[in-house]
Amino acid sequence: MNTKLKNVRQKNGLTQEELAKKANITTRSYQRIEKGVQDPKTTTAMLIAQALQTTVEELFPISQRNSSDTNLSKE
Repeated sequence: MNTKLKNVRQKNGLTQEELAKKANITTRSYQRIEKGVQDPKTTTAMLIAQALQTTVEELFPISQRNSSDTNLSKE
């Protein structure tokens, strides 16, 4: 689970559905990203960060990514 993402979303007073709409992604995709089931593509991570008025690095710290991650490292 991406607890940082969840915490920032909640601090902004947004539901998963509201954030997904604001980031122009599906609610299901957002839920999978927040639960850690799916890694976001770089563009999706940027859309989420922009919707939350923060940075990709803040929401998805490098320490949470493993070396085989192909989504956030390149697109």
